[in-house]
Amino acid sequence: MSRAAEGPVTDWVRRTGRRAGIALHRRFSADGVTIEQIAPPPAIPEQLLALLRNLGVAMCEAGDAADRVTVILDDVAHAYAATGVRFFVLPTGVFVSIADGPRSRVDFAPSSNRTLRLDQIDELYRIVDDIRHHQLDVEGAATRLRAMHASRPRFGPVLTVVATAVLTAGLGLMLNPTAVALPAYVVLGLLVGSLRWFAGRHPALEPVLPVVTAGVVTWVCFQFSGLVDSRPLDIVIPALVTFLPGAALTMATIELSGGSMISGASRLVYGLERLLFLSFGIATGVALAGLPGSDETVGHPLGAWAPWVGVLVFAVGQYVASPAPRRSLLWLLVVLYVAYATQTIAGTALGSLGGSLVAAAVVLPAAYAVQARPSGPPVMVTFLPAFWLLVPGALGLQGVTELVGADSAAGLGDFINALMSVAAIAVGVQLGAGWSERVGRTTGVWRGI
Repeated sequence: MSRAAEGPVTDWVRRTGRRAGIALHRRFSADGVTIEQIAPPPAIPEQLLALLRNLGVAMCEAGDAADRVTVILDDVAHAYAATGVRFFVLPTGVFVSIADGPRSRVDFAPSSNRTLRLDQIDELYRIVDDIRHHQLDVEGAATRLRAMHASRPRFGPVLTVVATAVLTAGLGLMLNPTAVALPAYVVLGLLVGSLRWFAGRHPALEPVLPVVTAGVVTWVCFQFSGLVDSRPLDIVIPALVTFLPGAALTMATIELSGGSMISGASRLVYGLERLLFLSFGIATGVALAGLPGSDETVGHPLGAWAPWVGVLVFAVGQYVASPAPRRSLLWLLVVLYVAYATQTIAGTALGSLGGSLVAAAVVLPAAYAVQARPSGPPVMVTFLPAFWLLVPGALGLQGVTELVGADSAAGLGDFINALMSVAAIAVGVQLGAGWSERVGRTTGVWRGI
């Protein structure tokens, strides 16, 4: 048989073997081409599989989208020359499928309910980036990942509680900037921070923390609303903003629109359940107080400068409370001010929904531009805090609190408006992700969310 006649057959056999993950070797002889050996692909070390699973779980705990986690895991497997590995990512765990010749096996690693701190998220994506640039072997990556999980917060519990009060005051300056309300924000922030610290020492209390915190904060606001001459609900909302599922609802909308129905639906249910728990806690606090509270805001607004100062105060509080990685405060301020300025300016021309859409479209490219700087933190470190400034859930909580109160019609309208805001932010993030992906390919950073 001549080589010319054998060539197409041999090429077809080799292509079929590659698709099946089989290595085919040729030996040329005077008579033509002979298939000499059929060998299975080399087995993937268990240490590498464990690293892939643990990286996927860590990115889920960082709040990353399921599609993006899959893309990153594929890149990591490629960096280690692992073939035949496929991933199925859910918010609660990661499935890994490994092809072994004609057979395959599936491993699973569940994720915990905890969320990573900003400094842990920074270290996680630096590990991934070092892997992609072939600067870290499997053992070194696994060691750094274990160290990341075992790391303790840079600031102690006292500073963390105080920082919670600071970021609550910053949110109050943005949402309800009155002089008489500022002391209340600080006191409620200290209360929320103390409850978070206590629940952190007793993990069994974590599931009921939103309900208990919402109930206690609401009771305090209604009980002592006369001291600050302000509507109790206006004081409640900034103190509970950090419990709002705005990021989960927005990410759910993004995943559902992208076709990740299981992941998106589970995040959506989780976000709505979290909002229901907060509303139940608020209703309980109102019932325990037994007082209608003040219905009018007597305090005078501080002026147009207050929300801009509030962004700075919130950033400082978030930097300590989470905490953020070292030397990242300046970059965090850059992204937060870009988000707030865009939302304010676009909102003036396009309304609240248009402002939310434009701001969300700008925030992600801004976070990628920061990441591209030599000292810039990874995208998720600056992108996640920006959600609280876009406030996709604040109007939703306000609507729920008004449904509990007397003005149920206004509350329902606010709740529907919040859902529209979530959709607008999700569309904006997708628009920003498309542009960021093109930027990322030229700067060597991760592809868009």
